[in-house]
Amino acid sequence: MRALLIVATWLAATSTAAAQLEVELADPGALTVGDRAEVIASVRGAASHPLLLTPRAEGTALEVVRGRLLRADARDPDASVLELRIPVVARRAGTSVLRVSVSGYACEARCRRVEATASLVVRVRPQASQKRAKQARSSSLGWVRLPGAESCLGAAALARRVEARLGRDVFVSAADAGVSVEGRAEWTEGEWRAVIAVEGDGGEALGERTLSSRAESCDELGEMVVTVVALTIDPLTAPEEPPPPREVVRTERVEVPVEVPVEVEAPRWRVEIDASGVGALGLTPGPTLGGLTAVIVEPPGFVPLVLEGALLPFTRASDGVRHADFLHAHAGLQICPLALRDEGLALHGCVGADAGAVFVVGGDANVTERERVTGFGHAALRGHWDVVGPLTVRLGLHLLVPFRHDPFVADGVAFYRPDPIAGFFDLGVGVHLE
Repeated sequence: MRALLIVATWLAATSTAAAQLEVELADPGALTVGDRAEVIASVRGAASHPLLLTPRAEGTALEVVRGRLLRADARDPDASVLELRIPVVARRAGTSVLRVSVSGYACEARCRRVEATASLVVRVRPQASQKRAKQARSSSLGWVRLPGAESCLGAAALARRVEARLGRDVFVSAADAGVSVEGRAEWTEGEWRAVIAVEGDGGEALGERTLSSRAESCDELGEMVVTVVALTIDPLTAPEEPPPPREVVRTERVEVPVEVPVEVEAPRWRVEIDASGVGALGLTPGPTLGGLTAVIVEPPGFVPLVLEGALLPFTRASDGVRHADFLHAHAGLQICPLALRDEGLALHGCVGADAGAVFVVGGDANVTERERVTGFGHAALRGHWDVVGPLTVRLGLHLLVPFRHDPFVADGVAFYRPDPIAGFFDLGVGVHLE
């Protein structure tokens, strides 16, 4: 098992190093409300394989006209660097983040799916009349610190720093404000967190933003809150600040734009431990119920591996006069070349081999062979569903071919002959770790 895992890890590392997708976005320059433009995405490492590029815009300033582009949409589909043009429309003054994800295939000994992402901040300028209206807009500020976040920036300090950033007085009472900014700071789940919500003067929700930081102090979160509130009130005149720390990784409903650096997630191992009930036919003299335990390991960039063990107790064989009780146990290793996973659902097609034994544990038949070591060729189709958190529900169908199926003999005559083909299904639950 250890040797197989070492080989699998080496193959995953070499295949990952062999081919990677890269995507870059070209800045379209300053846009004005109403402009139509194209953002050029340059994709490297696609070789000659199929390619799918999916763009989306975060924020209301920019609209993506076309949601999917294929390799055939590139200016030269046979080029080593593919140039795909993403059509966009500048809808409103402000800032949006254009994000693209690219998926393709890398093929060496086998083909595997590879992905890449990129983002670009796009600013849209208002028309002259819009700019005058924006600059005249006033806002109210509501800010609280929940228990545990007393060291975070207070409401008065936040208001002073936002006004200093904008270079003018912006905060008035809620009754006179055109925009209402409400927020809170808290310490939860081992991180500093801020939630900022924006409403118009008519009470309509304009957007909500969640920021987080795992820094030791709340100072970094405070800097991010100042930046977001300033951009919310006046995205046109708020001075630029350095990008927020890389700890800021989670976004929710995005209406208020802020720059978030793109992190490339490191490949992760997935380990799933399952326990299932089993219904079997052909492994013992009659249909029987038992139990199964499986450990499924999915190395990054390689197919899943399964270590499995089953126990089927006490089924009876009889020739009408005498009887004997049989017990079956086996364990084996499988590799799953068919491995599909999407949105918490997974399907694995696996092949492998098992080693086990059949025991005669009771009865009045004089069975000569009380213990028999045997083996099987094993093919399985498994479905997995990540229900909530680490909890997984699984269902499997299994086909086994015994390496030997000569009869058990009692008093010189055949008493019970194993079937040449056996099968079982299992249904159970498990937990997964990533």
